[in-house]
Amino acid sequence: MPQKIKYRSARLPVGANLRIEQLVGLREELQILRHHPPLIKRSDGKYEGDILGFVKGLRLSARVIYFLRERLSSTDLEVSWGHILDQEERSCSPECDVVIHKKGYVRRWNGNNEPIMEFKFVEAISVRAVVSCKSKLTDIDKDYPSSLKKYGVKKVFLFAECCAESRLQSLKLKASRAGYKGLWFLYSVVNSTGFIKNDESELINFGDEVFKSVSR
Repeated sequence: MPQKIKYRSARLPVGANLRIEQLVGLREELQILRHHPPLIKRSDGKYEGDILGFVKGLRLSARVIYFLRERLSSTDLEVSWGHILDQEERSCSPECDVVIHKKGYVRRWNGNNEPIMEFKFVEAISVRAVVSCKSKLTDIDKDYPSSLKKYGVKKVFLFAECCAESRLQSLKLKASRAGYKGLWFLYSVVNSTGFIKNDESELINFGDEVFKSVSR
């Protein structure tokens, strides 16, 4: 049986609905796959046939990039996937799922017509913020924000597909203490009942906070 979905947000004006339309669509798609994964049970009782974790993660971060490109379309900023080069251009940062930066880049890999991927190397001086994307969030990577400080990145946001409702506030607190600008999610799951909780205000707030932070 599919999990029941519980909506808790009030009716939104059309503008707000349009702003988060991409994330709402992504949420519905990911919920279906999470609760009905393509698995086959083998004779030994184990399962196989699930979608590669890297591919699922890349889909999430790519869709967040598309969302932020639209949300930040009134600015002169670009949103990419890639590495940040330090000021001496001698080292690369850890992978950045989402980099918000001034126009331009040092190099773009496989960014031709109909690309399979588009990975950019961006100068540290042009970076405004980074968004780290996670699938099912159970803990906080405490080292990631500090690992980007040497590349001049002061604003690191955390965005997840889902997390347990019972752990939501503690995860948000841990993220703040680790140096993230905040934690947002597509939906949360109530462990005791299996209900999925959708909160449109969370999606609106994510877009608004990123916009305000990088527009200053």
